[in-house]
Amino acid sequence: MVERVIIDTDPGVDDLAAIYLALASPELQVEALTTVYGNIEVETSTRNALSLLELAGRTDIPVYRGAGKPILRQPYFAKHIHGNNGFGGVEAPNPTVSEAKGYAAMEIVRRCNEAPNEITIIALGPVTNVALALSIDPGLAHKVKKIIVMGGAVRVAGNISPVASFNLASDPEAARVMYESGAPIVQVGLDVCTKVRISQENLDRIRVSGTRPGAFLLEATEFRRKAYIVSLQTPETETGVYYNDVPAVAYALWPELFEVQQAFVSIETTGELTAGQTIAEFTGQWGNPEPNTSILMGVDGERVAKRFADCISTLEAQ
Repeated sequence: MVERVIIDTDPGVDDLAAIYLALASPELQVEALTTVYGNIEVETSTRNALSLLELAGRTDIPVYRGAGKPILRQPYFAKHIHGNNGFGGVEAPNPTVSEAKGYAAMEIVRRCNEAPNEITIIALGPVTNVALALSIDPGLAHKVKKIIVMGGAVRVAGNISPVASFNLASDPEAARVMYESGAPIVQVGLDVCTKVRISQENLDRIRVSGTRPGAFLLEATEFRRKAYIVSLQTPETETGVYYNDVPAVAYALWPELFEVQQAFVSIETTGELTAGQTIAEFTGQWGNPEPNTSILMGVDGERVAKRFADCISTLEAQ
């Protein structure tokens, strides 16, 4: 069966990779892209969403602009990883279509109400749009098929603080709203994202395919790869790249490649040093209710990486 998805995104090099994986996979029907601040400002993320669809020949997919800031906090961005324009400084083509009229959160509500339990939300950035949609229509929690969220860190260190991931720490209050909503949540955290390395061999396979979307992704990737060498202090000889958003789309496609554990997840919002932390309770001994989250804890990273390269190598504008 074809899975209907809305991708909430802040493109972003890893968003670019994940969205292209979705577009290249006939198992997924991308209904819309909704944009949010995160890696860059929402104005830039919206333009980037339109541009990446332009390159892939998929201007039929509507793009809805969403939140420009967190619910309570001031935004901060990840331009040191993605460059000032989100694509590592690589110039994307000017889109030939405009963003769709309306707001991202309202569009999520509308589409899920029109097709209850048929649409999966894949949230690749801060979850402000998702929280707003759940606040506008609390019943949405039981109308969305599931929410696959790229964020969280349970058994590994965070990437914005020792305990928190960037996407959830960007708007902890929104993350709390989402996790406490009752919606079925799949957490694709750094526990698996750090285990899916796209090797140089797989990158070379994309390069040899000669597709425009693949070539653009590889060019934008170079900025991200060098940024990670600096931020993680990896040797200059390190090859390959981690696209943190790719496992989220990969789970929608190939759940059998992941190890899943059920847990009750709380989001820290008040800690001075721990805001955005995903606190997972697996045993039930602390008196929490039934599990509210499916947490991805393991992955066959090599198979995901190979399938990713296979898919991206076939993506060409029609």
